Amino acid sequence: TTQPYQLMYKPTSPEDFIAHAPDHYRAGLASLREVLLETELTESIKWNIPVYHFGKKNVAALFHAKKYLGVWFAQGALLADPEAILVNASPGKTVAQRQLRFPDASSINLRLVREFLREAIRNQQDGIEMATGPAPTTPVPAVLKQALAQHPELAAKYAGMAPYQQREFNESISTAKRAETRQRRLEKVLAHLEAGIGLSDKYRKK
Repeated sequence: TTQPYQLMYKPTSPEDFIAHAPDHYRAGLASLREVLLETELTESIKWNIPVYHFGKKNVAALFHAKKYLGVWFAQGALLADPEAILVNASPGKTVAQRQLRFPDASSINLRLVREFLREAIRNQQDGIEMATGPAPTTPVPAVLKQALAQHPELAAKYAGMAPYQQREFNESISTAKRAETRQRRLEKVLAHLEAGIGLSDKYRKK
């Protein structure tokens, strides 16, 4: 898994990690850590950052970079994210991990952090996770490309979808043998994009 940021300094504890962070990030990191500690997750230091586990599975981590601080989610691609807030730090390489970034301490939305955390923990408890390694890609069907070009707002939502969601959209349309079926599936895909959900999400989320 690609990590968002690694320190030259090796902290001995989460408190040490925060103490050696840039001055303008310390208060924000402390606030984010308080939210993470509210959960049943276990805290440790891994990759020189505080990481939070459910059993042996990594769920989230606290981090900071030059221009932002935040929390990353090990299985963030599976989280409901209709506004496409979560960031894939390494598109094409990172499959499951996503980052929730804040430019400074004053911009931190603790309610949003809690919402993502609750779902991330629930998914891990239910054993819902993506396989590691690069995701296979499926070409975007021509009819979907045309529809997205005509509707920029849907194109933005498509771009923010997880790789598995994009793949399901593409395969649903491209495997249709009849024009009528293809059109019907396209309309279904566009409706799901409008709602910000994948074709199989209702079966994945419990």
